Amino acid sequence: MKKITLLAAFVMALFVLAGCQASVNTIENADKHATPNLVNDVRFVTDGFLRDRLVLQSVKMSPSAGGNMMVEVAATNVRTGVLSQAWSGMTGENPYPVTYKFTWQDANGMTVDTPLSIWKTVRIIPGETVYFRAVAPTPQCKDFILSVKEYK
Repeated sequence: MKKITLLAAFVMALFVLAGCQASVNTIENADKHATPNLVNDVRFVTDGFLRDRLVLQSVKMSPSAGGNMMVEVAATNVRTGVLSQAWSGMTGENPYPVTYKFTWQDANGMTVDTPLSIWKTVRIIPGETVYFRAVAPTPQCKDFILSVKEYK
């Protein structure tokens, strides 16, 4: 009987923790007027947990006001639901911390050294979509690599 009571208390604690977790609901225009320049992307995944938790939605490119290439990658934290949120709350992963950086390449595919290619940290709450954005440091930059990893 003590085991059942203990288990019931544990389950209740999970639901209380899950109820305290923040998540995001969104609304947007269903009849879009923008015509984004979507980019076909190739992904190299070494962390399946990160891939399943932070889903990359789209990659867009356009010229900035100064003429350099501008990139925006949309990613959503899909870790929602009672059990996922309870676990995230117990492990301290809500909001979910990730770090990212952009590496720029010239027309020959060579890496362009820039002080802007540094790791930046962002915290993403469940259901939230974040936009990783960067502007190329020079007009010679034609391609980019976005690297994302869990913040430890």
